[in-house]
Amino acid sequence: MPGFGRCPISSFYERAGSKRSRRPIIGYLFDLANLTTLAGLLSSIFAITAALRGDFDAAAIGLVLAFFFDGLDGPVAKRLTGRTDDDRAFGANLDSLVDMAGAGVTLAVVLLAYGEFEFVFVPGAMAIAGATALRLSYFNVHGLAEGTTHYVGLPTDQSIIVFAAVMLLDGPLARGPFQVVLYGTAIVLVALMVSSLRIPKLMGARFLALNGFALLVAALHAARLIA
Repeated sequence: MPGFGRCPISSFYERAGSKRSRRPIIGYLFDLANLTTLAGLLSSIFAITAALRGDFDAAAIGLVLAFFFDGLDGPVAKRLTGRTDDDRAFGANLDSLVDMAGAGVTLAVVLLAYGEFEFVFVPGAMAIAGATALRLSYFNVHGLAEGTTHYVGLPTDQSIIVFAAVMLLDGPLARGPFQVVLYGTAIVLVALMVSSLRIPKLMGARFLALNGFALLVAALHAARLIA
């Protein structure tokens, strides 16, 4: 598949010479892959804002958008030519930080908002944030399971989609039972994220199926939002 062309900022600093090889912080903004990652962060902020307002269908749509941007930034980065080792390292760190915000912080806030910020929901929120941090740190150090194309523990983006899908039960279930179901889901996701399960990296038809499912989840939430 053809690339998107050279990274403009990398090209500029290459032409400028070694004395200006360390670009300013804002320079990394002019990179399509980093912009895609930041779009995921903005989606998470939207989801948090919606949850705090009690607009949970809108919050779920924000979660799905964060999922899509998280899956898109990697392919975008691979198709950009002229990226330096610094570009790749910066992008990887930015991606991990945004994943922490998207899965760890946002899911925790949504759970708390559903629980009307009662103290009983705080341990669940803390568990989500802690498990996400552990899962991301493990991946940053060890990557995929040795010699395989499998993740160790449930990837954080898949946790987001499961959580958003379960949010569809709000309405079909009364609020009390739904809160129990969502809390239970959160605890199961926590256990899976820090487990030693080998989860295959989704490629080809499986990747398309997951994204199709995510799109369906977003569409169902959008339909309820405008009904």
